[in-house]
Amino acid sequence: MKIIMNLPVAPNVFFNQLQQSALADIRQHTGREPLPKSLRGFSYAKNWPNGRTALLTITEFEPNSVYAYELATPRDDFKVRYQLTPLENGKSRLVYEESLVAKSARGAANNRASGFLLGWFRKRRFKKMARQMCAT
Repeated sequence: MKIIMNLPVAPNVFFNQLQQSALADIRQHTGREPLPKSLRGFSYAKNWPNGRTALLTITEFEPNSVYAYELATPRDDFKVRYQLTPLENGKSRLVYEESLVAKSARGAANNRASGFLLGWFRKRRFKKMARQMCAT
């Protein structure tokens, strides 16, 4: 899935929200507080209330420009990438990309079906979240 949005804020404003969210997640799951400049390559186990776990690895981290991570679960590999480009008048363009690769044929079929059925709702929810991040 790929979403391109023009945001009413400068790249540093939106990127700061992403960074704070990542640091809060790391703090919640590890108790550690790494420096932002050391986030590239940082990995930690992420646990959900339903008992599932995954390994989250921050693959790219360029301040005010790119934030990307991979989430490896026993069933799937999930990749997310945010890229911000400055525009005129303190605005920015956000390119959000995500991909989900199943580790089995059954999982791939399930992902295709759910992606087709829920894709529109996921895009709508992401755009709403991005607008709320800009508002704060």
